[in-house]
Amino acid sequence: MQLPHFSLSRFGVINVVDRKRVQPEEIISAYEFEFYTEDYTGGTLTDGRFRPARTGQYNLYRPGQRQQLVPPYKCYYLNVVTADSELCDFLEHLPESGPVWNMDAVVELVRDMMATQDKNSLEGRMWVESCACRILSLLASQRLTGEPEGQGAFLHREELMEADRYIRENLAQDLSLERLAQICNLDPTYFHKLYTSAYGKTPAQRVLAHRITAAKIALVEGELSLSEIAARCGFSSHSYFSSKFRQVTGKTPTQYRDALTDRLKK
Repeated sequence: MQLPHFSLSRFGVINVVDRKRVQPEEIISAYEFEFYTEDYTGGTLTDGRFRPARTGQYNLYRPGQRQQLVPPYKCYYLNVVTADSELCDFLEHLPESGPVWNMDAVVELVRDMMATQDKNSLEGRMWVESCACRILSLLASQRLTGEPEGQGAFLHREELMEADRYIRENLAQDLSLERLAQICNLDPTYFHKLYTSAYGKTPAQRVLAHRITAAKIALVEGELSLSEIAARCGFSSHSYFSSKFRQVTGKTPTQYRDALTDRLKK
C-alpha cells in the first residue's frame, strides 16, 4: 500500500479583523484549505472574484491563483504541497467551496497540529502529518457537491453519518435500504439520493465495500474459517461470499488468503 506523498508549508489560524487595513495580494503556491466556524462579511478575492467565509464551509485555493484577504474573517487553514498524481487529482476535482460534515473534528485536528511542541522532531513531524492525513481523509470520505442533493446531504449529515456508522458496526445485520432509511427517519427513495450524493456510492455498494473490507481483515488475521467470515461479515452463504469477494478483488477468499501466506513466507 502506497500512501499519497505531501508536505505542509503552513497551517494554523488566520484572523483578519481590521477592516481599514488593506491586505496585500499574494500568489498561492500550495493547495490551501480555509475552514470557517462562523459567518463573516469578509472573505477573499480570488482571481478578482469574492469568495465569502461561511460557517461549516471550506474554501480551497489552488497553486497559481491570486488571493487577497478581505476583512473581517477568521479561519483555520492548511497548506498542502504535493506532486503526487493521485492526491493532485483528488485536490483538483474537489469543488472550490463546499460544506464540511464534521467541522469540529477538522478544527480540533488543526489545533492539535498547532499545539505540537516540537514540530521539527521526528515524532512531531509524524504527528502533524498524521493530523493532516486525517483532515484530507475526512474531506475524501464525503462527496462534496453543489447540487441540490449535495446540499440536502449536508443538512442531513448527522443522520447519514449515523447510518454509515451503523453499517460498519452491524455488518451481519439487516442493512437493507428500508432499514438504513428508517435509522435516518427518511423516506427510502430520498435517503438513497442523499446517501449516494454524500458518499459517491449507493447504500448497497457501500455496504458491500464495508463487508469486503471486514472480510479482508478477517482473512489477514487467519483465525476464522471462510464460513465464519461469511456469516460475521453479513453474507448469506459461503458461496455468495466467495462470488462477491471475487467480483470485487479478482480473487476468491481462498486465493486471497493463500497469496498472503505465500507473501509472509518470502
